Amino acid sequence: MHAPTESRAGADAAARPEAMVERGDVRFTVLTPRLVRLEWSAEGAFRDGRTQVVVQRALDVPPFTLSEDGRFIEIDTGQLRVRYEKGTGRFGAANLAILVRRDGEPVTWNPGDAQKANLGGTYRTLDRYDGDTWQDGSKLPLEDGLIARDGWQVVDDTDGFGIDAQGWVTERPAGERQDLYFFGYGKDYRAALADFAAIAGPQPMPPRFVFGYWWSRYWNYSDEELRTLGARFEKERIPLDVLVLDMDWHTTPGLSLRPGHEHKDIFGEASGWTGYTFNRSLFPDPKAFMRWAHGQNLRITLNLHPASGVMPHEERYEAMAKALSWDTSTQAPIPFEGASQPYMRALFDTVLRPLEAQGVDFWWLDWQQWPESKSHPGLSNTWWLNHVFFTEMERDGDRRGLIYHRWGGLGNHRYPIGFSGDSVISWTSLAYQPHFTSMASNVLYGYWSHDIGGHTFDKKIPRPERHLEPELYARWMQLGVFSPVLRTHSAKEASLHKEPWHFGPPYGDAIFAAIRLRYQLAPYIYAAARAAFDTGVSIVRPMYYHWPEHEEAYAYPGQYMFGDDILVAPVTVPAGADGTAPFPVWLPPGLWYSRDGAESFEGGKVFARSYTLGEIPIFVRPGSVVPLYPEGLHDLAAPPDCLILQVFPGEEGCTSLYDDDGTSQGYRRGEFARTRVTSRRAEQLQRVHLDAMRGDYRGRPVMRSYVVELLDAGIPESVEVNGEPLPYSAEPKPRTWLFDAAWLCIRVDLGLVSVDEAQDVVARFAPEHAPPPGLLHRMRRAGDAVKYLKQVWGDISALPDDVDLAGQAARVLAYAVEEGDDAGRAERFAAEVRRFEARYAALPDSVGATPIDDAFKRGFAQMLGR
Repeated sequence: MHAPTESRAGADAAARPEAMVERGDVRFTVLTPRLVRLEWSAEGAFRDGRTQVVVQRALDVPPFTLSEDGRFIEIDTGQLRVRYEKGTGRFGAANLAILVRRDGEPVTWNPGDAQKANLGGTYRTLDRYDGDTWQDGSKLPLEDGLIARDGWQVVDDTDGFGIDAQGWVTERPAGERQDLYFFGYGKDYRAALADFAAIAGPQPMPPRFVFGYWWSRYWNYSDEELRTLGARFEKERIPLDVLVLDMDWHTTPGLSLRPGHEHKDIFGEASGWTGYTFNRSLFPDPKAFMRWAHGQNLRITLNLHPASGVMPHEERYEAMAKALSWDTSTQAPIPFEGASQPYMRALFDTVLRPLEAQGVDFWWLDWQQWPESKSHPGLSNTWWLNHVFFTEMERDGDRRGLIYHRWGGLGNHRYPIGFSGDSVISWTSLAYQPHFTSMASNVLYGYWSHDIGGHTFDKKIPRPERHLEPELYARWMQLGVFSPVLRTHSAKEASLHKEPWHFGPPYGDAIFAAIRLRYQLAPYIYAAARAAFDTGVSIVRPMYYHWPEHEEAYAYPGQYMFGDDILVAPVTVPAGADGTAPFPVWLPPGLWYSRDGAESFEGGKVFARSYTLGEIPIFVRPGSVVPLYPEGLHDLAAPPDCLILQVFPGEEGCTSLYDDDGTSQGYRRGEFARTRVTSRRAEQLQRVHLDAMRGDYRGRPVMRSYVVELLDAGIPESVEVNGEPLPYSAEPKPRTWLFDAAWLCIRVDLGLVSVDEAQDVVARFAPEHAPPPGLLHRMRRAGDAVKYLKQVWGDISALPDDVDLAGQAARVLAYAVEEGDDAGRAERFAAEVRRFEARYAALPDSVGATPIDDAFKRGFAQMLGR
């Protein structure tokens, strides 16, 4: 059961009467078998409305038993046993105990017990942090998460503010009271997240375009410069979905960061940070500029620092003053108060809505000022503004809420997405961000957006020495592919460029490849976003969610699961002299496959390998079916009518393709569709079955093209779809199959088919023609090693023939497959594979017999992985 949207006005905030046990000044509410609410009120008055953290309690009542005598009351859910001494008042260690039954090691909790092994939550910002260390040497003050190895957690909602039927803040109840939510989950961490999502609300799905590439830079861009930038993106064929404008979009009177030149405004804030009026010297016609951006299928977000209210120089000052009956005779600024309903209503109606009408799609809410509301002490301004801006957007028709902001505390997961702030550019920061991102899922904050490439250099580095290492940026972009949001950003430094075309080979190649891969993975990512809404388990999550009993799942925080099927360990160390970076990865028990499906690895141990710049440690569960978009997509809001289903080796596997309209809140109302895909593989046959699409939504397609890719499958004897044999084709054509030698995979093109009809793909094999394990990895390493050798070859003589042939193994194999009759195709392939393996085994000796320098021979062998 999911929490309501904010617009449902808290209809389900109160628990069902049969879930509650009330005795005088205490009330116990059984919410799930693992979650019990504990309330004590000196006046016997209990709270049933929404709070900042908890928005729904009307869950299905789980079975439980109630026992009591003259002294004790005992509630048993099977997972928990709550025992309280009646009439003893406030909960404490002497009168309340909860037994958590967990496999082999039950634990008893008493109020006041301290956790020993909380696994962390998140923090509002990474501003000026180098990894987890600030510029003064202090460590990031991470908040606790919901997950702890202790097997329990308590969320104290006693001091939480209320949220009324209109979604506005209400004061805390008066009187002495306690309001605690006890989670007892043992090692079932995912169940704990599901329980929290049930009462605190799910992670909303962002619009589909959010999962594309965002371009952002703190720079005083002009209209013309941004048009030129957009044209360059188009020329380079780089997809782009979101254009972020930092605060120079508006007028910034008095703004300066130079020592001795800073100014404060009348409210004591830095001058120029707050602004709502376009800088007409940069944007002479803002509406025309945003019309151009939308014509390029770009979404616009603008930076806001609202702390200084509305100044008299703002274009909308008079309208704002009129809405508030503010005296304008003295031209006094209108002060900010986010918890004032009249102020915020006027701000939206007279200032922000007109900007949205011109073309602003959503807001970057960059609150960095005083921590608490001045009218409601204790109410976090960050938390509250996130709530107000997000819910305001959801009230505007049926579009999904979306803001871009800093973490404000528990409950803020309902208002994605996060902006982690101005991290230091360093390998240390890169190495910390995978851990920081996955750890945030422990508070359901599944949509952190980082400044990919880092924001600013350490202040100790002199300006002439501030240069972004191309290798560091390329590796950071690879992390961005497997992050909730891929957004580059940087400080206002003229030398700090992150445009992909700014980097030459091999770094630019790796950056371009990363962006292309992100767009290909979009349907997999979008389905994972739906799963996060349904289950509470974020797209990026720690290893211990899946393998809580293994110590290594806690000991390797730089790797994580990306959705259910993909394990990622982004390389976060520089390469050595041989051009590869050693990066150990713990593979959980079971079989795992490489990203291309050509290598298998037995898990349950640490896997040590060095990676070239073009390689990312990506491992996939056997049998996985990973949906992809074809290359060339430039607008995620308009997905193509073709879907690639990449099927990994394994006896069986399945996935559920997910579709909705990508923009509305219809997904909350059941307006979506799923298509189940299953795969079964035996020695001589592989079957992939697509069910008919189930479900409906606005824009649901009638027809769709499918391409089924069977990875590491060898050459089949035959391929059929729904019992109809398909012919082989050397070029992609509907209703044919081909063999891609560069990936060693079969591509079966089903053509355009009805989504309401099932499709059954069968490939039959002869075991003697199966490729040897690891063939594709050896082919690619040989190609990389030969490229390296050509760069350092100091003689005008040619390379040995077998070296050249090994370096282009995929092309040689393709010729063997494509040329000749159908009957001999599999045998020709197998024969050419045997020849490659012989060449590969002899490569060190072949190169060793040449007069090339010994150092280069060693480099060649290292590139091969020898």
